[in-house]
Amino acid sequence: MTVEASWPYLLGFLGGAGLGFFYFGGLWLTVKKIPASSNPKRLLLWSAALRLVPTLLALFIVVRVNPGVFLIMLPGFFGVRSFMIRRVSNLSRGQAHAT
Repeated sequence: MTVEASWPYLLGFLGGAGLGFFYFGGLWLTVKKIPASSNPKRLLLWSAALRLVPTLLALFIVVRVNPGVFLIMLPGFFGVRSFMIRRVSNLSRGQAHAT
């Protein structure tokens, strides 16, 4: 595989990571806002819709155009999930020790 042929896959991985930050970062922000929300059910519903629709639309378009790039996007997307889980758990431990 030439360098020119590998660009779509690199961009696919980075795009998957970007989608992951959008989706899981939005989830993290939503969960942080639940205690201050006057209507947490509505917050969760709108957050889920505003995160899911663009994410699924982007993944659907990529899988239709190039399924190989889609398969490369998935590790980027779920890698961000793993990163966010570790990051948030470290933040939670730091806040628990600070009190």
